[in-house]
Amino acid sequence: MKRTSIREFDELLVALGVARNDSIFVHAFLPSFGVIEGGVKTVIHAMRERIGPKGNLIAPTFTASYQRGEIFDVADSVCFNGALSEGVRKLDGAIRSLCPLFSMAAIGGDAADLMERSNKNCFGKGSVYDHLFAQNVKFVGCGIDWDQGFSLFMHLERLAEIPFRREKTYHGETRLADGVLIKDEAVHFERREDISWRRKRGPFCEQLVEKGVIREVVRDGCAHRLVEAKAVGEITVKALKENPWVMAESTK
Repeated sequence: MKRTSIREFDELLVALGVARNDSIFVHAFLPSFGVIEGGVKTVIHAMRERIGPKGNLIAPTFTASYQRGEIFDVADSVCFNGALSEGVRKLDGAIRSLCPLFSMAAIGGDAADLMERSNKNCFGKGSVYDHLFAQNVKFVGCGIDWDQGFSLFMHLERLAEIPFRREKTYHGETRLADGVLIKDEAVHFERREDISWRRKRGPFCEQLVEKGVIREVVRDGCAHRLVEAKAVGEITVKALKENPWVMAESTK
């Protein structure tokens, strides 16, 4: 059985370009590492050690609560992004954003500012993703496929206003961390069902890897990537405005 030591995991972070004082958004499919020495808690500890006390660790904690007709419980709603995300969400001192569809959890000195929800948008201007891009967060995907992880690209698609997604507002109730129940709404930039299409981010992203804009490290057959927000954001939005289909394809 494949095994990964914490030293090997830390070496991977260094190879990807994770450095002290970084703010990193990490989405990881931990089974891609096999059995990890010390488990999830040790992995989280290793990442926090690598970025240091002034760094910020962020993880997706998506629930799609309002889409499912469920209450979004900031403290207790379990995410569907895997063990690493759940581990970050449960950390003492972690702050979870209030988006009832695409929440995140962060820990670090700037966590409160990064997780601030200044409007109802899940993606695009004023969203939490907008804060992350403004701070040039590094998005790290470990063993994650281009088309299934890397939600940052939905934010860029919103900025570029691609025509095969559209805004839809979902309403529901959120239970805040102090137990107070409020009514809220969230504006998703979801796929249009009247247009037959699917994601195809791979070819475009691999071009950015070849150019050195996205850093990729392959270990034991699994690709791990680091996407620096501002550099990739500027290139991607420009490309999407020139050709909205650069990361998708028609299925007609």
